[in-house]
Amino acid sequence: MDHATLLAADPPRLAAAADACARLVDALESHHADWARDTADRLTASGWYGAAADLAVPAVRRATGRLEAAALELSLLRDVLREAADVFRLAQASCPAPRLPGLPAAAAPDSPWTAPSAPTEPAGADGEDARRAAALAEADHADRTTAERLARLTASLRDGHALAAGRAAALAFRLASRTDGLGSLLAAALPAPGTPPDRVAAWWRGLDPAGRRELADAHPELIGRLDGLPAAVRDRANRLVLDRLLARPDGLSGPVLAGLRSIRERLAAGPADVLLLDLDPTGRGRGVLSFGDPDLADHVAVYVPGFGTELAAVGRGDADRAQRLRAAGERCADGRTVAAMVWLGYDAPPNEGLDPRSAQVADDGRARAGAAAYGRFLDGLRAARPGGAAHVTAVGHSYGSLVVGLAAGAARGPLADEVVLVGSPGVGADRADRLGVGAGHVHVGAAEYDPVSHLPSGAGAAGGLLVGGLPGLAVHAVGATGPHELWFGEDPASAGFGAHRFHVAPGDPGHAFASHSAYFEGESLDNIAHVVAGRPDLVTPDRPR
Repeated sequence: MDHATLLAADPPRLAAAADACARLVDALESHHADWARDTADRLTASGWYGAAADLAVPAVRRATGRLEAAALELSLLRDVLREAADVFRLAQASCPAPRLPGLPAAAAPDSPWTAPSAPTEPAGADGEDARRAAALAEADHADRTTAERLARLTASLRDGHALAAGRAAALAFRLASRTDGLGSLLAAALPAPGTPPDRVAAWWRGLDPAGRRELADAHPELIGRLDGLPAAVRDRANRLVLDRLLARPDGLSGPVLAGLRSIRERLAAGPADVLLLDLDPTGRGRGVLSFGDPDLADHVAVYVPGFGTELAAVGRGDADRAQRLRAAGERCADGRTVAAMVWLGYDAPPNEGLDPRSAQVADDGRARAGAAAYGRFLDGLRAARPGGAAHVTAVGHSYGSLVVGLAAGAARGPLADEVVLVGSPGVGADRADRLGVGAGHVHVGAAEYDPVSHLPSGAGAAGGLLVGGLPGLAVHAVGATGPHELWFGEDPASAGFGAHRFHVAPGDPGHAFASHSAYFEGESLDNIAHVVAGRPDLVTPDRPR
């Protein structure tokens, strides 16, 4: 396929044909419902028997099967045509026109739907040729695959097997198989899972504005979770996904459904610039809410909650924390803007009653998976910004501090400008300078009566007995290698770790959970906000342990 052929294609006509098939499917399904109610079901329940019944009942069943097969075959045709229209439109949107020598590319205004005026990828003929070749290859593959699928769908018209229910079902299974899935063409045209966010951002910039909008509106489930896309685009797509999930909640677990509803309520409550940057109903559910646009803010805080966090907290308590952090940050930001978000992009381990012996909390598997996702997300924030980089602070609370620490330790460059760790059971590192941002940019808050910040090494994972320590709290365990080593490495609040410890309220010795949950209040909140706003000089220090 060449460039002229691709540009001459008319995807809207394919989409119109798909819509016509959809209308026929709706009509057939309505007729099938009427037929079943008024004829087939009445015949089955009539008790009629005899020679005439022996002829009538099979005839009615055949008619029912033909109606079902017609609706199924037309629905397959609808899906093939609709996907072909989407893929051809995407190929057209990502295929730059040949440029005459000496003719500069047209500048486009900055917006989520148009290319930024200062692209971050190298311009030039070689880059355009590569994008054009890739788009043409995708279009050619889609053309051949669609023709093959249409041939399969129409074969029954030629061999006399049209409207056979069993044949239609078998064909539907083949077309929906992993080797020839109806979503495979479009998925192949999008960045593959794990594609670096800067490449995702470059791909998005290579699409024309109309193509971006059509793709996001038609397939929000494919767009909303792509790290590297503008925040406004992801918000629009994820809101569409949220509406669709809540419109048809079948198959969703109770906690996930409650979480989706809490997010919708938070979005409705505002403020106007609250954005839904990620949404995933699988597993225990995942979501990211941002108060303020991270593509525009001067300072950005990305807060990771810890164990026991369910999706409902993204719209409730953890959203409150992010919103308070933003407000506190703006109070000391000297007129500069702040965006703060809650990032639940991993399955946080459950823990009943803040039990420090929980084996699930002691395991770092969830944190390692979350750290990879968190690192990609922060890379995506940087890649999506049309202008200069924001001042970014990674904030981890409880088990979320392990997610942040592992992400910082594994990052190829600095994960963020600042790292804040509160109520931490350890971060997978023995020194602050192992977190990639410099020890001077690692800030730690640890309440005296917060049991999580005193968890001994190996207590949960090895099953050691807890002995001694603070009132109502064990600080040593069988097999512990030192007084400051926690489950996941050196105590971040210790002198040996080398971070800046800031002052927080000591908490209540009789209420462990309240002590562990109070870091986003009072002086602790103010100290975190000073770091977020780029004013660490205003932080109230505390002595290391």
